[in-house]
Amino acid sequence: MIYSKFLLMLISIFISNAAQATLADCPACVGEQPDWTESATAFLEGKPIQDTPSTLSGPQQARLLNAQIDAKKKASQASNAATTSMGNSTAMLDLDLSDIRAMPNPANIGEEVEIIAVFGKASFNSATLSNLSVNASIMNSAGLNAARVNMLPLSENEYSGIWNASVASDTYNVSIETCGQEGAKVFNDALQIRME
Repeated sequence: MIYSKFLLMLISIFISNAAQATLADCPACVGEQPDWTESATAFLEGKPIQDTPSTLSGPQQARLLNAQIDAKKKASQASNAATTSMGNSTAMLDLDLSDIRAMPNPANIGEEVEIIAVFGKASFNSATLSNLSVNASIMNSAGLNAARVNMLPLSENEYSGIWNASVASDTYNVSIETCGQEGAKVFNDALQIRME
């Protein structure tokens, strides 16, 4: 009986020492927290921490990082090429802006303003003229974008769009942007609308 009590006491001492040794190795268990200053600072500065798996060797990590950089670069170049090809259309429509008007003009703040654009002198058929994409880009006197209005065809050469003019009192410049299968053309500052 004394022997079993002694053995039980030895086992409990052994377990207690083992537990204390394990706790001593765990910083969080003894109240110490890891230092997150470096990763927090990197996060606030927008510099990501390297997420490459630690099982890779130095050259393997470099190849993986280079592949990620190359993939991002190729995606960026493809996006820029698509934007450039759309933005730098070489074909210009043989199109004139015969008439442009806004009703009412001047208008009251918050009033609906109808913008009407009439096109002419096109070297292509009227079916192509009626298939144009036409937008009115409206800028305030400081050159800031106030609105963009999609204009729909009223007839084969006349387009109209409604601007809900919930803006400040100012003089607004309207540019007309056209785009079709034959090309594109912009009529900058084609109209001024006065908001009172």
